[in-house]
Amino acid sequence: MTERRPLIAVPAMWSAKIQGLRYSGTAVANAVLTSIVRAGGEPLVLTPATEFGAWDVIDGIVVPGGADIDPARYGAVADEHDWRTDFDGQDDADARALKAAEEHGIPALLICRGMQLWNVERGGTMVQHLPEEPQQHVGTIHDVDITVGSVLASALGGRSTVDVSSYHHQGVGELGEGLVVVSRAADGTIEAIEDPAHEIVAVQWHPEDRAADGPAGTGDGEVNTDQQLFDWVVERARRRADAR
Repeated sequence: MTERRPLIAVPAMWSAKIQGLRYSGTAVANAVLTSIVRAGGEPLVLTPATEFGAWDVIDGIVVPGGADIDPARYGAVADEHDWRTDFDGQDDADARALKAAEEHGIPALLICRGMQLWNVERGGTMVQHLPEEPQQHVGTIHDVDITVGSVLASALGGRSTVDVSSYHHQGVGELGEGLVVVSRAADGTIEAIEDPAHEIVAVQWHPEDRAADGPAGTGDGEVNTDQQLFDWVVERARRRADAR
């Protein structure tokens, strides 16, 4: 009998235009989906237009990156760098997945926008546009530190530093209630947050970018520290599935 793969929910983004379609469509980066499959999970793409209530059948969640969060959600006015989603309900849709992870104890990996939205949902704020000096965060590879003893450190094999693929022009401002910082870049930008009460790893970088590259793509030449994050969430999801 073939072992059932853990079911990993992935909230998709509603895009106004997708090549090959006459009208709008729902999309998730293929690199996110294939990283989940590579880790042994089965991705389930959730459209943002659907109220998905059967969270009891979900074993894990991955919330991908994407466009900016509506600044009104954290009490701010959009600046000239604002780059929001095509669908007004996207923030609410992704927030439902975050709420499900917390309320149902579902292991989750939150990437870039996913991390930022979690902070905002906890009452935190955003820096709407980061300075380009001394650290560029758009389209770069740079090091981040990892807090010893954090869930993130455990997921990355106990490492205290890794290099990451960075693509974001915003950053976490005031930290949301109950969240702790477990990684920063050299310029002080918050790169990962956790809540000790939940099995949720939230990172500012994009691990899907290099997850397929093999050990030489990241870290110390022995493991792929990007794929390790997907391995972690799928393994925790498998444990959840086995325990039910």
